[in-house]
Amino acid sequence: MSVDEAGSESQAAVADALDVASQSWREAAARLTQSLGSTYDESLRLALLKRLAKRFGELGYPGFLKLLLVIAESDDVQAQQQLADALALGLSRVDVPSGELTSWGGSSAWPALQSPELQSLDAHTLSHLADARAPRRQLGPIEYLTVWYCQRTQRPYLSEDAYREALAKLVALIDRNPQARELYPLRIESDIVNGREGSYTRQTRDRLLALAAAWRAGHDAEQIAQAASNAGARPLDPTQQRLLRDL
Repeated sequence: MSVDEAGSESQAAVADALDVASQSWREAAARLTQSLGSTYDESLRLALLKRLAKRFGELGYPGFLKLLLVIAESDDVQAQQQLADALALGLSRVDVPSGELTSWGGSSAWPALQSPELQSLDAHTLSHLADARAPRRQLGPIEYLTVWYCQRTQRPYLSEDAYREALAKLVALIDRNPQARELYPLRIESDIVNGREGSYTRQTRDRLLALAAAWRAGHDAEQIAQAASNAGARPLDPTQQRLLRDL
């Protein structure tokens, strides 16, 4: 199969999987499962997931994560294995389906909003302007969940229960592929050591390192999620008046 043919096939699969306007999450997940099962090519499956992660409309990357969680909660072992295998390929290529969140260093956008002509705007509007101007970073599923839970971003905070439950389900899904289980914690540790300054707060780094250490030690998904949850309290900024949000 040529590159162009592969691209056309993956685009068609994405278009099919993305028809979610009138579907429930389970129906949308079933369509994704069907698309994954329509090919034996792992590269095509990875391409499908990457396109889906970037083209999920207003829901954005959380919508993509929701589909992964629905499949992770299902009894479709084959679909779970196909997802884990595709993610393992992405990890080996340093090309995991990713989503965008504002970096912690994005707080540097606030000084630019202190000009006199903007002083008449309310705090809520200024907050949205700061989010729009803040630098953003692409994050894989585990990192995205953790930053979403720990840090101020353009999205409302994720609640602690939702974070712990979603993390456990995603880790269990990834663990279905031995290579993915080995590579993901190494990816997290390498990213923290070699990543750009300002991407993670200290609390986020500590939480990611705790879950990576538990993962590498061979703990199960629930224990890994608990290790991340126990890594420290999340500092909430009450001035942002953000609601905790479930996934």
